[in-house]
Amino acid sequence: MGLTREGYRIAVAGADGSSSGTVEVYEHCSLERPLARLAELAEETPDGFAVVLDSANGIMDAPLAALGIPVLRADPPLLTDGRTTAGSLAALGGSRPGALTALPPDGWTMTGREDGIAAEEAASGPVERELAERGVLLAGGEGSAPVVALTFDDGPHPEWTPQVLDALARYDAPAAFFCIGLHALAHPGVVRRTAAEGHTLGNHSWSHAYLPDLGPIGLRDQLGFTADALARACGGAPPSRWLRPPYGGRSPELLRAVAGSGFTTVLWDVDARDWSRPGPGVIAERVLGAVRPGSVVLMHDGGGDRSQTVAALPGIITGLRRRGYRIVGLEDLLAARGVAVA
Repeated sequence: MGLTREGYRIAVAGADGSSSGTVEVYEHCSLERPLARLAELAEETPDGFAVVLDSANGIMDAPLAALGIPVLRADPPLLTDGRTTAGSLAALGGSRPGALTALPPDGWTMTGREDGIAAEEAASGPVERELAERGVLLAGGEGSAPVVALTFDDGPHPEWTPQVLDALARYDAPAAFFCIGLHALAHPGVVRRTAAEGHTLGNHSWSHAYLPDLGPIGLRDQLGFTADALARACGGAPPSRWLRPPYGGRSPELLRAVAGSGFTTVLWDVDARDWSRPGPGVIAERVLGAVRPGSVVLMHDGGGDRSQTVAALPGIITGLRRRGYRIVGLEDLLAARGVAVA
């Protein structure tokens, strides 16, 4: 399974790595179309079928697992600068399956690499503090002003994002939406509505990539393709300055490269963990129990069924206001800390 600037690519290889020579193209479309095709291929191959992804594709693993389709991950040593094609990934699955990592059905894209990821994040601490002082990194939970920013990842989604927007409009609350480029490409109207209603658009990479794995070209494409898709959806608006790295994945080198590209990295200190769908009440309790002055709250408007997130929002917004918090945009959150906004 490969990705391009225009959408998805599917190639099939046999057990010896040989390709059928046909690459199927799915452009400017929702994820459901390539997923449906992969499900068909799995049914047509009863003797064994798996989809090969790399860590630059974090939007396919959970939907494939939900369909019962095995997923294999190809890590950077097998790739070139994080840039892959559907044919090359399929060939790896056929010729070198033992070099790939099988993702468990209840796992995540980076299963098996948790220790390395934690080490990279720990090493990033000094750079995070340096960039925060310069106003090009926002971690959350800093400052003394009773202000909070609500943020949503993994959209736009044609069903859930409009419902989130409806709830925010009802309570006159601003938010930031960190968009996946492929989703913005498929749903530009939702992007336009989000911007038109005064919310902040942010960059969440092209395909929910683990950004520290990418070289300069891969990083440029992941951020640049998404920036272009958002700008086109909004009629050529200036590109967003805000970036949230998928999974919060970071390294000192990545953070410096992102800042050098003109982006402000936005992390979080309050995780609603709404992706686990524990119930609207639990989601609201998690947020209200963890919030503090200057918090950045992480929720999701895409990546799965977000009906519980929508249902939790009224309680979150009214609960924050009862506690004396003002819900603000990212620019105001930085300004409340006395940090000059570029």
